[in-house]
Formats: sequence, C-alpha cells, structure tokens
Amino acid sequence: MPVSRSAVSPSVIGGVLLALASACSSGSDESAGDARTSAVATGPVGKIEISDPDPRIEDLEAVESDTEEVADRLLDLGLELRARNFGKVGEWFADDFEGDRLTGLKVAQTDGLHLDAKRTEYTCAGVAGRRAEFVADLESLLGNWQRCELALWKTKGAEFQRGGRLRWGKVHVKLHFIGDTQAGGREEINAWAWIRVERRAGLWSVTQFQLESLERLEIVGRPFRDVSIAAGVAHRGIRYGKKGNTEDAWNGAACGDVDGDGLWDIFVPSYPDNFLYLNRGDGTFIEQAEARGVQGPSAGTGALFLDLDNDGDQDLFVAHRAWQDEKQGWHGKTLQAYLNDGQGNFSNATTQLGLDVHRYGFSATALDYDGDGWVDLFVAGYGRVSTEHNDDWLESRNGRPNSLFRNLNGQGFKDVAPELGLDGERWTYAAAAADYDGDGDTDLYAANDFGSNQLWENQGDGTFRDVAAELGVTDQGNGMGCAWGDLDGDGRLDLYVSNMSSTAGNRILARLWESLPEGDRGSLKKAAAGNSVFFAGEDGFERVPASAGGIGANWAWSTALTDLDNDGCLDVFCVNGFATGDLPHDT
Repeated sequence: MPVSRSAVSPSVIGGVLLALASACSSGSDESAGDARTSAVATGPVGKIEISDPDPRIEDLEAVESDTEEVADRLLDLGLELRARNFGKVGEWFADDFEGDRLTGLKVAQTDGLHLDAKRTEYTCAGVAGRRAEFVADLESLLGNWQRCELALWKTKGAEFQRGGRLRWGKVHVKLHFIGDTQAGGREEINAWAWIRVERRAGLWSVTQFQLESLERLEIVGRPFRDVSIAAGVAHRGIRYGKKGNTEDAWNGAACGDVDGDGLWDIFVPSYPDNFLYLNRGDGTFIEQAEARGVQGPSAGTGALFLDLDNDGDQDLFVAHRAWQDEKQGWHGKTLQAYLNDGQGNFSNATTQLGLDVHRYGFSATALDYDGDGWVDLFVAGYGRVSTEHNDDWLESRNGRPNSLFRNLNGQGFKDVAPELGLDGERWTYAAAAADYDGDGDTDLYAANDFGSNQLWENQGDGTFRDVAAELGVTDQGNGMGCAWGDLDGDGRLDLYVSNMSSTAGNRILARLWESLPEGDRGSLKKAAAGNSVFFAGEDGFERVPASAGGIGANWAWSTALTDLDNDGCLDVFCVNGFATGDLPHDT
C-alpha cells in the first residue's frame, strides 16, 4: 500500500531525489544580449575576487538549467585535459580571462601517509595571470604524466545574475586530477575554486578563476595495477541501454577454489553467457564456464560459492530476476544452484534442491541462521523499476519480498522468510551477515534503496527482531551495499554502508531548504549525503562524521572491508559508477 506523504509535496520530494539519478534538462534560451569577447588586457593582474550575482535568479528550474549547461561544458573541458589536448583547452577560457595561478604556490604543510605516500597542501595567496599562463599551468600539472586517468571539473554549486543583457554566474567547482608519473608512481591533485562564467557566442566561457585550496597526493610506485587483460579475465559486455541490455544490468561476482587446487577461481554472471575463470597458478586464468557446466542460465544478479551439501567442496548459487505479468504469469528466470563434483565440474541441481522458484533477487548472502551446521541463503528482493517505480522516495513499500532459504540438511531448501518476518516490501539491494553482538548466533543487516535499512538481530531461537532504529543504523537513503568489520580496532564489529551521493541533489536541497517541511529535511539531506560509517559502542552504534573520510564515493554500490596495505587495519574498497551515454555528461 503506498505510503502517504501529506506533509510535503510529492513533486518536491521527487524533484530533489530524481536529481540523484539524472541531471535537470538544459536548454534555456540564449539571451539576445550575449556579451562578446573583450579586448585582451596587458600588464599585471590584480587580486581575483568574484562578486556574487545581485539580484540572483531564484527560480529553481532556471538555475538548474543554467547550472547543468555549465556542468556539461566543464565536463567536456575535463575530457580535453585528460587527453592532454592543451591546444584546445584555451577555448574554454575567455580572451580576457584572469585567474589565480595553479603553479608556483608556496607549501603550507606536508604530511606522510601510508605506503610512503605524501600529501602536500599549498597556500593560495599566489600570483594571478591571464589565459595563456593558466593553460600553461594546467599543462605543467598534467603534461608530464605518463597517463592521465582522470581530469574532472565538478560543478558543486552556482548562482546566476537575474536581468540585464549579460548572462553570467558564479560557480563553485572542484578540480580533481589523477595520473601515473613517468617514474611509475601516482599523483592526485585536488583543488577548490570559484569561477565566473559568461555566456558568449552561444557557449559558457570561464572569465575568472579564484583559487580556494590545492593539495597534491603522491605515492612512489603503484600498489595496484589493472591486469585484467594480461590475466585473461577482461570482457566487454553489451553497453547498458543497447539492444540485449535494456533493463537491468547483471551484477556481482563470486570467488572460491572450485577445483580444489588451492587457488582462487572466479565466476562472473553475464549475458549472453556466464564466465568461469579457473586460476592457472601463474597469474593467468582460463575461461571454462561451458566445459564446467555453468555457462547458463545467464544474466544472474548475484552469485556465491558455498558448500550447499556439506561435502567439502564449493558449490555455486546464483540469484536471478523474475516477475509476474497482469495475468500472474511468470517471466524471467528462477534461482539457480549448481553442485560441485569435487573436481570443479558442476551439475544444475536447482529443481532437486527446491530452489526453482521465481524471485526478483538482486544479491545473495550465506549464513547459518539456525546454527544447525548447514548453510542457509538470504536473497535480497528488489523491484522491477522498468514497470513499477518506487511508491515513495523516503520510505518505499512496493519492493519485492526477500527470501531466507533454510537448508534442510542438504536435501533441499525452504523459504522461511514469511514466517520469520524477513520477507517485507522494501527495495532490498544487499545484505551482510555477522554476529555483531557476540552472542554466538548470526545476525543480518539489509541495505534498502528508497528508505531505511534493517538490522535483524538473531534471537537465538530461530527468530529475528529488527533493532536498526534502536541501535541507530537505519541509515535512511539509497542503500546499495553493506559490510561488517572492526574498523577502529576495538574488537567490536563496525558497519559500513554504501549509498549514493549527489552533487545535484545537494545543490537543489540547499536552494529548497527553507521551503521543505522540517521533518523531511534530514531524510532528504541523507539521501544525497553518500556512504555511512558506524562504530559499535556499548549501547549501539555511532555514526562517524564525514570529516573522518571514507564517505564520498559518488554513485556507490557494493563495498568490501579488507587490509589492502598490510598495516593491520581494515581499509574500504567501494565500487561506484553508473551507466553512461554517448557523452560523458549523458548519465
């Protein structure tokens, strides 16, 4: 049943949260009074101080339209910088551009980091220059790299002048550059700045640049390198939105020793065929999905290697998406289970184990919830957004039910979620199982999209109780992933939850803040805020402030906690990104 939101206009809520998923459309009419390039000045440049528009445009749609035009223009600038096309970069800056220099800055502070990395912060009381000098600074920063991996000008906020013949605005931007040095190391440059933009000859041009901060991160050598192609596990699938992949992309991967040789192998659900990469032991893999019996059904949405029948080898479980039509007919695929013969050869045992059921599963979690020594399966139920969107932005209740399949001593599985109250109606994306309270049984945390998360505490008698609100880990927002781990080294299991963060969402919220119902402000802000870290304490969990780091991961998905640098502390790896169209800003 849809949740009523009488306290706030659904159009306002939807407008704010849709900004998490897509940019506002651009296309405002160009002013008849476009300014033309001014005469190029000579001589020294004075202090750069960009004034605020006064009066400013107040209409949300008009502001966001101009903001997105500027944002797209700056993303295109980043593409040219990434390609080191410095001869074209000047086209984004007006002939009469003046801005703070990016080189020649004095060092304010240097800090040593893990793995002999170094962070250098610079003062911003530098010298200002003109267009040619500013472009030369960009070339000095990026031109000597062996490879530029990322060059991003991110629009964080903007205000535009209302009225007059000149269309101009003041824009807050973050500059983010990452690349490989000639010596084989890595560098990252982060800067914050204000820029003035003017609409000239049909395009937004940068006329002023006022630097706020700049830091450089450096590391000698690269701790990690992408060796997918060399290792034999690279594959390019059908681009999202193209024929053959127009609904939901398959997702997930599973690692385990399937053939008992002591080496980890990899299963990847895909389309039109799955992939099973067997480890050769020399740093390379050979693909054998067809030969080993797991080539299909394809397009799975979650996979696990686990011992379903307690015979000591790694079996395989894959979740799939299935849905009903108006006549209650089923479409899609059932769940799939494959038994291992001990040599890495699989037979499909889905029907035999009673798992030939239709679920809209997005991920799977293994746990022995009843402590009987047989592994059980939790399948997170999401929803089919292509036919039925979430019925609420803050607490949606029209998702598909979860399932908890109890293992019947290896003879089959029974879904006990309805009787235990774990099925629900939320849009559950992922779950993580652990004994967070140290009482000897396994508990379960569920990350839900479009709403609050759940922490089901195992009562030790085969039942569960949702204690998320009681312990402070509801983490309302757009939950996509979660993981347990001792992040602060106190012996307790802490919780990391990945959510979306949205620059556009935060921009719109700041503009609408006073007009929003007070009770919804915190929920809306959280929906755009990004990932969450919760430290366990004596009486519950405490959210770690964003200033501690580890929060911003843009459009975040699955997350894993592991010690990446062997220093005895858990680090965070978080997958992020979203489908991109033909243009970098077409997402």
